Amino acid sequence: MKYPQYKTDLQRIHESEVYGRAVFATAARLTRNAERKAKWLKLRTLEEATLARYLAYMARTGQTVVEPKAWELKGYAEGVVLGLMPWRLAMRLVRDATGPFQEKFLRLKQNSDEVEREFFAYVYAHEKALEAFAVKELANEPGSLKAVDSLLNR
Repeated sequence: MKYPQYKTDLQRIHESEVYGRAVFATAARLTRNAERKAKWLKLRTLEEATLARYLAYMARTGQTVVEPKAWELKGYAEGVVLGLMPWRLAMRLVRDATGPFQEKFLRLKQNSDEVEREFFAYVYAHEKALEAFAVKELANEPGSLKAVDSLLNR
């Protein structure tokens, strides 16, 4: 698969998962509400699972992995903010943050060949699951983690 943004889009997966893991772990540490803490931790688990899949994909395809250290630091800083702010505002920020990642992950999915399509479809579904979580939380709907759980059970 080759298109002009391929390498940067692929690196964005790594950045996204490292960032998300740091954001959600930090928010969980700072949240006092036990139910919300459990939700942050579930999101962190999804980030870790997707990161493991990314690293396995990179190894399987013989591609170089570049560690995104700045993204981890950014994630810790933003996790502090998310963990301390009102839940509705935090959910709006989570929902809105998925957009730029979805754009890149959808492009990877659309440009993938048959062999790679399953992996990139999973990465895109991962981002959609985060968005669905935040949207359901904002609407006070039950089952906000359904899409996340579904991906974790794959």
